[in-house]
Amino acid sequence: MNAPSPQEREASGREAASLTRFLEPVLLIVLGGAGVVDGWRIITTKAETPGGVEAGGWIAALGGMLVAGACVQIARDILRGPEAASATEPDVLFKPPAIALVLLLLYVALITPLGYVLATALFMAAYLRIFGRYGPLTVAAIAIPFAAGSGWLWSALNMTLPQGVLPWP
Repeated sequence: MNAPSPQEREASGREAASLTRFLEPVLLIVLGGAGVVDGWRIITTKAETPGGVEAGGWIAALGGMLVAGACVQIARDILRGPEAASATEPDVLFKPPAIALVLLLLYVALITPLGYVLATALFMAAYLRIFGRYGPLTVAAIAIPFAAGSGWLWSALNMTLPQGVLPWP
């Protein structure tokens, strides 16, 4: 069996990038739509539960923002045209989202035992260190105030957060 020529590999890379450009916004729209539907379900079924309507409203709003962002991405891709398709190797396109998904799954798994503030600080620190390539001091200067500030904000909005090992929020 013959190895593919450089032109064939480049065409294959363009096809993979084109498919990725199509699937990404579709997946984001589906996930955002699921968020809107789930938020509405929470609003309608948990109206008597303290914080139920607020929680459903936030979930629906975040889902709506995800759908809007995907629509903006689709509009940009249409305006750029097909020649803007990247010939980037599929592996390069796959690694960052896969790493982000693993970090997110770890965050979800650790948020209950560690608590919101600590799990959020660790998630932000790992994300910034891996994708932002910041130094440890900069990472700490961003992650710790973000975790504490968002914990305070969610508490101020009467959202119940997992406390874990820290007694706050």
